[in-house]
Amino acid sequence: MFSKAVTGSNRIKGYRKEYIWGYCFLLPFLAFYLIFNLYPMVQGFIISLHRWNITGERTYIGFQNYINLTKDQNFWKALTNTLLYVLFSTPIFMAGSLFFALLVDSKLLRGKTFARAVFFLPNILAVSIIAIIWLNVLQPYVGLMDSFTKSLGIARDIFWLGDVKLVWVSITMVTFWWNTGYYMLLYLAGLQEIPDEFYEAASIDGATGLQRVFKITFPLLKRTHLMIMFLQVVASFRIFGQVYLITGGGPGGASRTLIQYVFETGFQTFILGRASAASFVLMAIILIVSVVQLRFMRKVND
Repeated sequence: MFSKAVTGSNRIKGYRKEYIWGYCFLLPFLAFYLIFNLYPMVQGFIISLHRWNITGERTYIGFQNYINLTKDQNFWKALTNTLLYVLFSTPIFMAGSLFFALLVDSKLLRGKTFARAVFFLPNILAVSIIAIIWLNVLQPYVGLMDSFTKSLGIARDIFWLGDVKLVWVSITMVTFWWNTGYYMLLYLAGLQEIPDEFYEAASIDGATGLQRVFKITFPLLKRTHLMIMFLQVVASFRIFGQVYLITGGGPGGASRTLIQYVFETGFQTFILGRASAASFVLMAIILIVSVVQLRFMRKVND
């Protein structure tokens, strides 16, 4: 009995040592997280409760910055633009990435590795390079898109970035070209998990290619659909770089996003309290949407 007790106590001491070493290895990450993530977040919330323009002293005003946001038309316009982009871009991105995944996974396609590389290549480019490429493509009169539309018989010049009705179409097109390759790879991973026996059985039963896609592929990619939707919704709420570099929020604020509103309010007009409040509103929206999506994903997976 005594030897068993000694053995048990030794095991407990061994576990404790493992835990201690584990926490020691986690300490550097926790320190960086606290310093560069949690601390700025807390300071940002404190700033949102003050009136401050960097040079002057902070004046505590409570939640007045949040109240002022409700009266700011530019804030509502930026929020509306962002929400509409999330609603309309998400299904386009999902459908497009699934289409390309099916295309490069098809047995009829030759050079699959090359095709996958071509579709994924834009995803590794920096946003500044993307902006330069598409600014030249979408230029009126001399741009590639202008030449393409004229080859289709459209004589008039189209101002892709200067038309209120077309600016978000242009931004969606740019972002689709830039990010779809990443989601395509996620769909490819999901396609590879589907057993070939399902398709063989469907072919024996006389199912067509479209029937196999809608009756087998699409339902069995349920988890992948949900994961990509979650990633894309969060990414769409955070859209900023390509919009700011390509359109600058124009024409007339038609493409200004919520993050651009935060940037301009905080670093151009130096109303830091209101900018911090707007950033926390955005964080709250993303948090609520993410929680709803995660609960929905759990219910579907169960």
